Amino acid sequence: MSGLSVTRVVAIGWTNLVRQVRDRGSLFFVFILPTIIIVALGLQFGGSGQARLGIVMPAGDAAADALVTQLREGPGVFDVRMYADEGSLRSAVERGNLEAGLVVPDGYGTALAGTGPVAITFLGTPETVTAGYKTTIEAAVSEQAMLVAAARAAVTLGAGTYDAAHAAAAAHRADVTGIAVKVSVVGKESMFRNYSQFTFGAQTQLLLFMFLTSMTAASQLVQSKRLGVSRRMVSTPTSIATIVAGEALGRYLIALMQGLFIVALTAIVFGVSWGDPVAAAAIILTFALVAAGVAMLIGAISSNADQASSLGVFAGMGLGALGGAMIPLTYMPEIMQTLARLIPHSWAITAFQRLINDGGGIDTVATNVLVLLGYGVVVLGLATWRFRKAITG
Repeated sequence: MSGLSVTRVVAIGWTNLVRQVRDRGSLFFVFILPTIIIVALGLQFGGSGQARLGIVMPAGDAAADALVTQLREGPGVFDVRMYADEGSLRSAVERGNLEAGLVVPDGYGTALAGTGPVAITFLGTPETVTAGYKTTIEAAVSEQAMLVAAARAAVTLGAGTYDAAHAAAAAHRADVTGIAVKVSVVGKESMFRNYSQFTFGAQTQLLLFMFLTSMTAASQLVQSKRLGVSRRMVSTPTSIATIVAGEALGRYLIALMQGLFIVALTAIVFGVSWGDPVAAAAIILTFALVAAGVAMLIGAISSNADQASSLGVFAGMGLGALGGAMIPLTYMPEIMQTLARLIPHSWAITAFQRLINDGGGIDTVATNVLVLLGYGVVVLGLATWRFRKAITG
């Protein structure tokens, strides 16, 4: 009875996995909740980083069309969206559905060909960032105003019609020497530079839910101890090593199931890239080992299911928050970034970032994978010792 039976280890582990899947309460937590959060994060914070600019403009007005084209194809700041009237545009800005709005008046082109001032309306919130959007719009308007001023001056001097003068000014605009601005980029590149809309949410929720789902499985371990299932297994021709290994495998399979579901869902439905498949698999496999070890340890030291659930939620949410699964690491104070290096989540998150941003393979994340493996071996070893002690008395 002292030997390790691989068949029985697999059977115990598989039984734990099936028990988790059959639990109706866990189905929402494992499959539905992470999907909702990933979608919400992608819709709220994902995307190309362009500000949403709503525009009301007269139909068939060439000057208005030219202004909108310049805003849409300019420096790439705006995602231009058309609105039918100023009321709906104002409401969208007030509700936060748009970052800013622009109202181009009726007869805009005709007014530009005249001699009086022409006013367009900018709608924005009092936030500081809105001033930056206003500056970009003013630059586009100023570019158009320069051509209008040249055309009006030509008409005043009797050099032809407004349309002909405007066309000539536009044709020779590139010949006019302006002020060259040399732009130098300082600091580090954005950690999200190659991310799609749902990438960051997928990464963080993968790690958060792999950990949390494993923690919920810790209560099953407590139930097995409380009901005497583990002790009865000891009385059978099953070695303690087999029982312990089977329970550990069960926690590992549950974490792995959660991870594979999120990866498959986000890759197929949302088009999220996880980088090199071998490297991504190594990160997930080693992080699942960490999650299984912590779940096993909590289940071994807890005296009842409520205690295991409380400790599990505290460990899952607390370590997730400290490790960057809720707030990006680069947004944290320096002291918190240093502390995060003690949390396994941060090593997994930075590993995924390297895969996506640098496009490397397993060599790119080898250090991260080894650190995760070290965490997993240590925690799982401690949990195994504690669980063995719990079932043998």
